[in-house]
Amino acid sequence: MNKIIGITLLILSQISFADDAGQPLERASKAYLAGGAEAFIPALLKGSPLEGEKSVLTQSNTIRQIEAYYGAYQGFEVMYEKPLTNKVRLVYYVMNYEHSPLFGVATYYKRNNEEVVTNFNFHTELWQIVPNDVIFK
Repeated sequence: MNKIIGITLLILSQISFADDAGQPLERASKAYLAGGAEAFIPALLKGSPLEGEKSVLTQSNTIRQIEAYYGAYQGFEVMYEKPLTNKVRLVYYVMNYEHSPLFGVATYYKRNNEEVVTNFNFHTELWQIVPNDVIFK
């Protein structure tokens, strides 16, 4: 009986710590699917200190170029999320396109009971974004 309880608790603990995309990526993905590549970054940065920053918004052009080669955006999946402190975590994700993936990482900062993205990066090469310990965990 104790083994059954132990196994059940172990399974439940794994479910409760499943990788979480958080509101910013969920919102950005929905915006991308509904409004195209130019909607992704403004939605990702909503409420962030980077919101409306022209130099960051130009990365929408990069996403459009990727889409031209990789095909239509189909959604995203979280590969791994790493809490750094009580307020900061990293979220590694894959943006799935029709023909190929795009790899990304976002720094989330928790303030006023919500998370905002304070930094992000994406690249077509996995090794440029994701550390080896995430890939080979």
